[in-house]
Amino acid sequence: MRQIRHVNEGAIMKHPAYILGSIEALAGVLLLSVTAIIKEVMPILGRIAFQSAAAGSYSPENYAAAFPLPIVLSVLLIAAGAVQIVYAVLKKET
Repeated sequence: MRQIRHVNEGAIMKHPAYILGSIEALAGVLLLSVTAIIKEVMPILGRIAFQSAAAGSYSPENYAAAFPLPIVLSVLLIAAGAVQIVYAVLKKET
C-alpha cells in the first residue's frame, strides 16, 4: 500500500511575512473596492441632493471625484502583499 504524504500547510501559515502579506493584499483589495463604490455612489448622491434642494442645474461631472492616491496606495499594498507571500513561500521551501 502506498502512503499518502501530506504537506504541512500549517507551517507556511505560521510565517509572519505570509500573514502580513495576506493582510496587506486584503487591505489593498478592500481600499480599492471602497474607492470604486464611492466613485459610483457620489454622482447618485449629488443628484439626490440637487433634487431635494431644487436649486441650480445638475451635472454628474460636478460630483465625479478622482481618487489617485487611494488607488495608488491600494495597488502598492496588493503588490507588497504578493511579494511578501511569494517570499514566505519560497523561504519555507528552502
